[in-house]
Amino acid sequence: MLPSTRRRSYLAAVAATGLAGCAGWLPGGDDADENTEPADRRVRRIPEPGADEWFRSTRSFANDVVAPEATPPREAPSERWSEATAEPVRSIAVADGRVYVGTRETVVAVDLADGSREWETDDGSGFLSVVDGRCYTRSEAGVTALDAETGDREWRYETDLVGRDPVEFDGTVYVPVGDGLRGLHADTGEPRWTVDGAGPHGALAIADGTVHWTTTDAHRLLELAGPEPPVERSEIPLYGYESVVRPVPPAVDDSTIALGGYEEGDRGGAPVQLLSTRGAVWSRPFERAVQTPALVEDRVLAAGYDNGSDALEESTVASFDRETLETNWETTVPEPVGPPAVADGTIYLGGSHPTERRAVTGRLFALDAETGDLRWERETDAGFAGHPLALVDDAIVLGTREGIVALE
Repeated sequence: MLPSTRRRSYLAAVAATGLAGCAGWLPGGDDADENTEPADRRVRRIPEPGADEWFRSTRSFANDVVAPEATPPREAPSERWSEATAEPVRSIAVADGRVYVGTRETVVAVDLADGSREWETDDGSGFLSVVDGRCYTRSEAGVTALDAETGDREWRYETDLVGRDPVEFDGTVYVPVGDGLRGLHADTGEPRWTVDGAGPHGALAIADGTVHWTTTDAHRLLELAGPEPPVERSEIPLYGYESVVRPVPPAVDDSTIALGGYEEGDRGGAPVQLLSTRGAVWSRPFERAVQTPALVEDRVLAAGYDNGSDALEESTVASFDRETLETNWETTVPEPVGPPAVADGTIYLGGSHPTERRAVTGRLFALDAETGDLRWERETDAGFAGHPLALVDDAIVLGTREGIVALE
């Protein structure tokens, strides 16, 4: 692997405004009959994944892709089991001894121990998440709630322009939709309220009783309020780049927020941004497609690639100082990769060129988190850019173009 000497510019800005009171509401439409009745289903505590859990593509509802109790293979792994799917895997979640697999057309649940199939539904999903016995899927048609044990549909909310993984708390499901944030009734999927935003792309985290909502122009902190519209506590403007940066799920750890994103233009790359709940913003250009970063002790680990290139030949992986965003180390791997999942001092990530050709293969990499050195790499059955994966117990559960595989 060759070190990269590009993208060395650095900028720092402090830009924050505290906003009191309620955010703006979008009237009419399918919000005309809002359901603010208390829900029977009420998730009152945001769960933290255990060693055998990975609730969504970014592990936790705070998008913490660091699994402190998992011990996946540090040396070259072998296959424990595999299960084929009719379409490429786009999302993985693990809970209650099951692996939930989302493709464009289906959601499949398999046993974590041996990969045996338990159920399948045609409620396709680009992304999915699991919480308290329910599996949420997000597709182009809207949001669907499934019984996580049986796969039975409980409700579907149909709308377009749905953002990344929904989150649920205290009877309300929070969904980025259109150019706003919508709350849905946890029992029925009926709208409760809508908060007006800016831009059609939003991504969420929930941490310490706060909804973190990242859009193209700002990171907003909202107080959780159950059936009532959330109160906006503060807003951190995301300035300094001429191109629009489509957000990815923000990683939240204590008072630190780490952002990536996808640049919609050609201005030198999307930034890695490090925010403080006090309003400070540190930012530096990185790659055009930057995955959700990992916050590990005093470091920020980031991975990204140039998604404007037809070749998509490599990704940059880097470690930055958590206080200053100065570079600790930087290296490249020869595939477009997903978010840097971390466990036991090792970074796991992989992917392949997003082509329709079945003959293409991909790769999975394990890097030393302290130095960036390659520990091992393994050929995979390819995918559409970054591989979805989960680090659970002593295994890596990996999604590919052909299906899902558990490595040990």
